[in-house]
Amino acid sequence: MLKPEVVFFGETIPPTRFAAAERLLASAEALLVAGSSLAVNSGMRLVQRAQRRDLPIVIVNRGPTRADPRATVRIEAGTSEVLGALAERLPVP
Repeated sequence: MLKPEVVFFGETIPPTRFAAAERLLASAEALLVAGSSLAVNSGMRLVQRAQRRDLPIVIVNRGPTRADPRATVRIEAGTSEVLGALAERLPVP
C-alpha cells in the first residue's frame, strides 16, 4: 500500500518528525503556519513554544484557527497565492 509522507487528521505525528520540527523552531526567528486550522494538539504545541520565545507567529489560512488570538499576523487567504507571492519577493541565494 502506498501512502504519501503526510500526517492525516486524527493520526499521530511520528515522534522523530515532531522532534525535528521542535529543533527547527528552536533556531527560528518566526513561525509561519500555512493551511492549518491547528485543530490538532501537536500543531498548537509548536505555536505555544513559539509564543513562549516571543517569536512572531504568522497564520495563513482560509477560515479561523485555534491560534488566531496568538497570531502576530493573520492572513485570511489561500496558501498557494500567499506563499507564491512571498517566494517571488524573497532574495535568491
